[in-house]
Amino acid sequence: MKKTAWVLLAVFFLAVASVAADQKPRFAPPPLRVEAPTLQPSPAHVWIPGYWKWAGINYGWVEGRWAKAKANRAWAPGTWEPMGSYWVWKPGKWTKIASGEPKDAKKAEKAKKKK
Repeated sequence: MKKTAWVLLAVFFLAVASVAADQKPRFAPPPLRVEAPTLQPSPAHVWIPGYWKWAGINYGWVEGRWAKAKANRAWAPGTWEPMGSYWVWKPGKWTKIASGEPKDAKKAEKAKKKK
């Protein structure tokens, strides 16, 4: 009888812990850490900075790393953004490098050439 009670109690606590782990963070992450990047593997590599990752009941630090750069792309780091009563992680991504000329200007130029 006592064994059954202990097993049921353990199952209950595991269920509660798993529900808590699925919850979204209700408080902001700590400030970003200052990292000292290691030696750059090659000129073709860019530094991807570390970030705070939600670990269910608190934040855990993910170390920065070197990654091979992608042609005509720049790394935009991820951010934590408040959304209502909780915080949401927007992961980092490779973004196109702008040519410096707005798209509308290019369309207007093409229209002038057609006339």
